[in-house]
Amino acid sequence: MALPAGFQLEEQSNLPAGFQLEQPEQKRSMADYVKALYEVPTAAIRSVTDPILSSAYGVAASIPEAISTGQPPAPIGQRIAAEMQQKMQYQPTSPVSQDILGAVGGAIESAKIPPYLGNIGMIPSMAKAAQVSKPFIQEAMPSMPTLAGALRKEAPMVGVGAAEVPQAVTRTQIAEQLRIPVKLSKGQATKELGQQQFEIETAKNYPETAGKALIAEQATRNENLLQNFDAFVDATGKETYGLRETGRVVDKALINSANKAKKEINTAYELAKSEGQLQEPVSYAPLKAYIDNQTPTVKRKLAPILSAVDEELTKNDPNKTGLLPINSLEDIYKFINMHYEPGTPAALHAKEMKNLINASTTGKGGELYQLAKQLRQDYSKKFEDSAFVDKLLRNKPGTTDRAVAFEDVFKHSILDGSLDDVRNVGYALKKAGPEGSRAWKELQGQTVEHLKDKVTQSVDVDSFGNPVVSPAKFKSAIRELDQDGKLDYILGKSGAQEVRNLLETTINVNAPLKGAANYSNTSSALIRALDKINTSPISRIPVVGSLTKYSFEKATENALNKKVQESINYNPLANALRKGK
Repeated sequence: MALPAGFQLEEQSNLPAGFQLEQPEQKRSMADYVKALYEVPTAAIRSVTDPILSSAYGVAASIPEAISTGQPPAPIGQRIAAEMQQKMQYQPTSPVSQDILGAVGGAIESAKIPPYLGNIGMIPSMAKAAQVSKPFIQEAMPSMPTLAGALRKEAPMVGVGAAEVPQAVTRTQIAEQLRIPVKLSKGQATKELGQQQFEIETAKNYPETAGKALIAEQATRNENLLQNFDAFVDATGKETYGLRETGRVVDKALINSANKAKKEINTAYELAKSEGQLQEPVSYAPLKAYIDNQTPTVKRKLAPILSAVDEELTKNDPNKTGLLPINSLEDIYKFINMHYEPGTPAALHAKEMKNLINASTTGKGGELYQLAKQLRQDYSKKFEDSAFVDKLLRNKPGTTDRAVAFEDVFKHSILDGSLDDVRNVGYALKKAGPEGSRAWKELQGQTVEHLKDKVTQSVDVDSFGNPVVSPAKFKSAIRELDQDGKLDYILGKSGAQEVRNLLETTINVNAPLKGAANYSNTSSALIRALDKINTSPISRIPVVGSLTKYSFEKATENALNKKVQESINYNPLANALRKGK
């Protein structure tokens, strides 16, 4: 940690821990630049040849020691190779060479890619020598029959922590088991910040080279997310497109089912009437008492249906006997149905008055009347008791316009109501025969269409021109449907879980960890290293400058391409099994 410029201490030993005095920048002489002409190429070549030579020496030198000591040859060979490479280590003396090689070495170190300049600059020579030597030794030993068995040991898992492997596997399996499989990148599967930074920055900084494959793969993932919605809609059996057509199918199924039930009810009532079972006098005192107990304000403003029914009672019983024939009470029942609006305070009073009429006629008349009455009560349970179903069958008061427009049927049936309201709509349709079952499928499919519309309400598009699936909007839409269990009822438990899995995969694909984007990470570091080479004096030296720049650019390109392929083809389960062998 450097002190501010101009700040001086008397003695270096008195500095707090971690503080260092700033050192003046070393001046570069012409001799330094001349040295760089041969030191930089030499360092680059030695960084490749030294590990190979030292590894070969380690293989050969380990055999006698292994035989004499009885120890495994692989560790011995690695130790000897590391010691040899330390002795062979080449260190440039020119500060110009050190600047160039140090910048590239630091960039490669931050990128966590194979150390092409293993003994240079910021990379620890001993550790890197061992890392570079180990693969050569392991490859050489198995070819010697007498030493083959010594190398059959389990290697520790690297790259992804053992605790993270199950999570990466789970994320990958969830994504690949969707209707349209989605293959996650390494960063998306492991949720490693550094890996996600690499993938995002490489795509941004190398869009036409190393990052091109990353861009294409990400666009493919987004496209597959969108296709999952379409595949799920098809799976519901939805046959129409658009809100209005969905509304028409639902309306037709409900009306046809209601009309069929009404026809059966009317037939039963006519039969009971023909047998004289609707003429028995019945007391309407409970109904009259309920109306009289309401305040004038309620009867006049909140629920005028109360006063209207009171007038009907007076008209049918002008002598105020307190008795009316069953037929007259049934007519009043029909009157109530015709003159209240679902979802208003009047609806509650209307329901209570109909219940009182049903109670007063229970056990009266005869079997035919009771049968007709039961059919009517079943109708009421299916179509009238639920305000949401009742409103779908009604017109606006005093008009021939539908109370719920066709294009609003889905919103009214699925989005606006509670779980109980949705269940009532579902019950009415599922009891309406094949036509009703098809209408319910239309509502299921439209629910998935609704989710797709929500998640694509963005101006962002991928490289294919498709709208980017928004994890935030997806999560919000699911929350609205899932808060009281509606999603499970509408799509079934397995269907609802499938949608949640699609949401989780969308988050993994299109919602990188905080700090993964707009971060100066590995790719940016490599670019800065190359820029330093390009702007250094050695870059202007004929031939040598071009060769140096080309060699580092090629090394960087190869390293990036390798990491890109690892990202695209990442398989956490296969990797874990392979590394655990």
